[in-house]
Amino acid sequence: MPKQNNQLKHSNQAVVFDYDGTLIDSRRVKVRNYRDAVETVFSPPESMRTDIEESCLRTMGANRFVQLEDTLRVLGMSASRQQRENWSLLYSALNRRTIPSVAEFPSVRRLLSGLEEAGYALFAASGILEAEFLQELAKRGFSRFFLEAKGGDKEAFLRSLKDRGFAPILFVGDTIYDQRTAEKVGVSFFRIDTEEDVRKLESRLLPT
Repeated sequence: MPKQNNQLKHSNQAVVFDYDGTLIDSRRVKVRNYRDAVETVFSPPESMRTDIEESCLRTMGANRFVQLEDTLRVLGMSASRQQRENWSLLYSALNRRTIPSVAEFPSVRRLLSGLEEAGYALFAASGILEAEFLQELAKRGFSRFFLEAKGGDKEAFLRSLKDRGFAPILFVGDTIYDQRTAEKVGVSFFRIDTEEDVRKLESRLLPT
């Protein structure tokens, strides 16, 4: 089929990618950074380390302050506004230092290029603070693939795409939070945990 016709065929079909754990294999690094920031700012008992990590994993994909509220609840702690800001600043600093060295899934760029060539409308959404998210996408050269990238509230962004008339919409993420967000908004979901999942998505959207 000619390229132009293919683009017309898919131009109203949106594929929305999460970032951490979906385009790059960052889950373990993010959990470690999250835990280190919590331990530095709030000084919980060392025996709670596993609880902190489990809270991070359980809420991964959500806005970071939603994650922190869950962790504080588990720890039985409260936090001032200043403590929350200090924690967020430290978490950001740790991520800036470590995330650039995290590898992306090997087939991700081929997938994005193929979807772009086929004419899909590509977007990116993340719970990362928006300024950090856009900066990270730009540093890695991912920005060029996406019509728009939004940090913070994934649910609101997915709803905005529905309101703009995109259909169908596929949200690609790596967490149960991402899946529940897709279900809540009423869009399809595909989960990526490994490189094999990236190739499966490629086969699904770009059949040979």
